[in-house]
Amino acid sequence: MSTSFTDRRLLAATSAAMLLALAGCASKPVDTGLDGSGEKHVSKYAAEREVAGDVAESDAMHIPPVPHDPAVEGIAAKAMPEYGRALMAMRNGELEQALVMLQSLHTRYPQLSGPLVNQGRIYWQQEKYDEASDALNKALEVNSQNPYAYNLLGLVMREQGKFDEARQHYLQAVQLDPKYARAHFNLGVLAELYLQDLNLALDHFRAYQGLQKTPDNTVANWIADLERRAPPRPSSTPAAIAAPEAANSDQEVN
Repeated sequence: MSTSFTDRRLLAATSAAMLLALAGCASKPVDTGLDGSGEKHVSKYAAEREVAGDVAESDAMHIPPVPHDPAVEGIAAKAMPEYGRALMAMRNGELEQALVMLQSLHTRYPQLSGPLVNQGRIYWQQEKYDEASDALNKALEVNSQNPYAYNLLGLVMREQGKFDEARQHYLQAVQLDPKYARAHFNLGVLAELYLQDLNLALDHFRAYQGLQKTPDNTVANWIADLERRAPPRPSSTPAAIAAPEAANSDQEVN
């Protein structure tokens, strides 16, 4: 079977993105909202947000970049085949096998942050939050510019009820990459359902929506709901987020 030019180009782009993300190296350094009156109000869309978890439907085409030291590109290229197999095992639900592969990769290639980030993802899926935090913080010791690590740390902190810490991690992720749609989505969920900061939620759901090629109808409903309930902003406080111009995708390939 022949492979079209488009397929080859997509495969090449995906492989390149995996390589860049893998190559990240050291740069040390209660489900309620508030309506306008200040009374507690349960959003009729809250259950949808909770079910969506950290993954919203997205038709974006942007992969968050992971800045890295060019000196480790050769190391990343050498690790790439095994790293790809570990990611495939994760996608197939073979988490323990993937974890062993990622631990081995980290032992042999400690300059790379990707294996640690994905160890953190597996531990988060297994609800082993201390182990997840440890792996993700180690990833940030290797590469403090890795937005995937910050986004996952936000999820881990949220699951432990550490909502202020989750907010800081999500904010760090979108500061590193303003086109990181999934981090905007996660921050919107956190802000409304857990922090009860409706304007912050509105900003980040709008940012998420602005990154889609085709508007997400579900998120559009959430935005309309929040616009009705969010309190007026102080006159000195502008809307915090302007949606980036380019479309975004969250293929977490690091």
